[in-house]
Amino acid sequence: MIDLNDDKVYGNVPKKPDTSKLKPDADGIIEYVTKDMLIGDMIAWYPDASMVLMRCGMYCITCPSSQLETLEQACAVHGLEPDDVAKVVNDFLTQTLKQDEESEN
Repeated sequence: MIDLNDDKVYGNVPKKPDTSKLKPDADGIIEYVTKDMLIGDMIAWYPDASMVLMRCGMYCITCPSSQLETLEQACAVHGLEPDDVAKVVNDFLTQTLKQDEESEN
């Protein structure tokens, strides 16, 4: 029987960063993702980020090899500015995670 919790089956996904200490920047956006994060990790931690990446033109996120690229590397392939894409993703996550938090209370 296969143990789905075994790291040898799916690989070891790094633990989601602790976001409790993150503060909003001057625009009110919290930096959940950075350009040096792997696409696979970003999607594992924040599944809704995949929708934002696709809207930016990064349809390659469904490709297995893209999971091992950083956001910066993926942006280079698509001719996108990684800081801009990260800001769009972070803006979306700031809004949606805040709404999720408010609906839980």
